[in-house]
Amino acid sequence: MDMVTKVSNALKSIFLESVDQINSQAKAVKRRRKFTPTSLAQTFILAFLKNPNASFEDIACMAVASGIEVSPQAIEQRYSSDLELFFKLLFQHMTRFVINSDESLAPILDRFSEVVLIDSSSVTLPDSQEKQYQGCGGTYGCGNAALKLQTELDLRSGCLRCVELEQGRAPDGASDRQHIEQSAGSLRIADLGYFNIPVLRKIDQSNAYFLTRVKHHTKIYVDDIKYDLVTWLNSQEAGTVDCRIEIGMKERFSCRVIAYRVPEELANRRRQKLIKAARSKSGRQPSAGSLAACDWEFIVTNLSSEQLSVKEAIVLYRARCQIELLFKRWKSHGLIGQMDGCNDVVMMTKFWIRLCAALVQHW
Repeated sequence: MDMVTKVSNALKSIFLESVDQINSQAKAVKRRRKFTPTSLAQTFILAFLKNPNASFEDIACMAVASGIEVSPQAIEQRYSSDLELFFKLLFQHMTRFVINSDESLAPILDRFSEVVLIDSSSVTLPDSQEKQYQGCGGTYGCGNAALKLQTELDLRSGCLRCVELEQGRAPDGASDRQHIEQSAGSLRIADLGYFNIPVLRKIDQSNAYFLTRVKHHTKIYVDDIKYDLVTWLNSQEAGTVDCRIEIGMKERFSCRVIAYRVPEELANRRRQKLIKAARSKSGRQPSAGSLAACDWEFIVTNLSSEQLSVKEAIVLYRARCQIELLFKRWKSHGLIGQMDGCNDVVMMTKFWIRLCAALVQHW
């Protein structure tokens, strides 16, 4: 089935079937004088898909183009807690649709059943949302409310496997997605925030694969001798290291470490950034180990050298930027993080509509 047909079928299911059930919960349309649940969802999402900064006038024009005569004032009056709930539930429903390509992006990806990039992006919300979505708090009383979009992108097929809502203050390592069993033959690529040895062991036991950064202070065993990871790397003569190691203190777990020295200019920029962040946060200098780790890029995997070469591992891990570009598109172009409106209800309603539009755009 071609991509256009897949998207068409999904939109038909959402707009012609699902919205009625969602409206029965949210009550956004009580009397069907002009808008039906279908026309309401279509009008707002298409307006924000066309212009993420859509005004009341823009939405009214989209309604007129769909054959519904309404004024900008009538659109403004539509914004309510019921409409906010309607689009929140609609977004959560839309995330269940898997729209994937039948062809992989590159031949290297064909070695795996899935190549899952996992990451999250935080959005600061109005403080009125604090009870539902707790943020980390920040300066001047800001950031009390925030949510995380815990996201999984299958690089092989391009589909969004998951977009889950989590508390803004929740660490990535504690996400429920850490405990989802990976399918046999799949590869999960994760950043440092998801590093967890029991999780890696579980992936390995499921006959799946992982490629992830590892914390610089991790203790490793090489030939049954315990080392500090960075100290051991600095003792190696080669600029690129590919070696079997064991990690974990109580129960050792065998895996493969791939490490390479970064250019001196990049290492110095990393150190400057680290020093600046440490001073602004605690007023202290970063540890010697943290500064030494800036010279290296290191990742661990359970894939053998026959299954994946060093160069291929580096290329695949760098492909993780694709999910960062996804978040950039949602925030810079879809404006999901822009909280604008005359009150919190308008802000949150726009937020959920923009998320719905972002999903349609991705499909």
